[in-house]
Amino acid sequence: MLRLLGAFAVAILAMQPGLAAAVEIPPELQNSRIGFIYEPPRSPKYQALYERLMNRKVLEELKAFLSPLRLPRKLVLNLRECGEANAYYSRSNGLVLCYEYIDYMESLAPKDTTPEGFTRAEGIAGAFIEVTLHELGHGVFDNLDVPIFGREEDAADEFAGFLMLQFSPDLAMLTIKGAAWSYLSQEQDWKGNSFADEHGTERQRFYNYLCLGYGAMPALFQSVVDKGLLPPGRAGHCAREYQQAKNAFVQTILPFVDQDMMKIVQGVRWLRPEEMK
Repeated sequence: MLRLLGAFAVAILAMQPGLAAAVEIPPELQNSRIGFIYEPPRSPKYQALYERLMNRKVLEELKAFLSPLRLPRKLVLNLRECGEANAYYSRSNGLVLCYEYIDYMESLAPKDTTPEGFTRAEGIAGAFIEVTLHELGHGVFDNLDVPIFGREEDAADEFAGFLMLQFSPDLAMLTIKGAAWSYLSQEQDWKGNSFADEHGTERQRFYNYLCLGYGAMPALFQSVVDKGLLPPGRAGHCAREYQQAKNAFVQTILPFVDQDMMKIVQGVRWLRPEEMK
């Protein structure tokens, strides 16, 4: 199951002009419990982004990628203009990705590689994949009635980070670093009642994603410790934190995955080398 999750890397292409053609989706990858809607934007500002996403068939490929999930209720994937930079899940609307949020993430991505080593590709791709998998986590938790200790927002981050670490090593590094950058670049001063928010602070989420990465692949992510991005005191606990996330996924979500369809998904070449540039 876990290696098929790298298929979701097609989302990297969503923000780039001149996209490659969409992959040929095997006809067996059908799931009537998953639907999708491309809602045309009201503002001309997002028309080009809407067309790139639709022409690349991003939602069609995400639907096919998710087809092995056995869901008791329908899950709809939506791309729409929301009036604010946001992404969210609700039972009535499904998973909603707003054009404004994608545009906002692109504006935050560094123009050049930062002194800490964050690249523009990481800033765009990682942020998009992180928010999509995070909101998918909410949808899966709700659809499968997954029991959760602690805050659901923290659990959704763990879900997203764990899935990103099932990609190939180069893509895992790109997406985890990009997810971390997305929160570092949005950091704000928290004070007073702002600490009552159901989300963790941006800096906490930054450290949490890097910790999951280091816990899963310490040799690959050693540079984030060496550069001081992840404090050694936290790094020593990261292997245990990653194992906790893995155990939760295996026990609560993996039983709802169709193994035969999973093998078909694994056999599709969803991402070509030129699309990671």
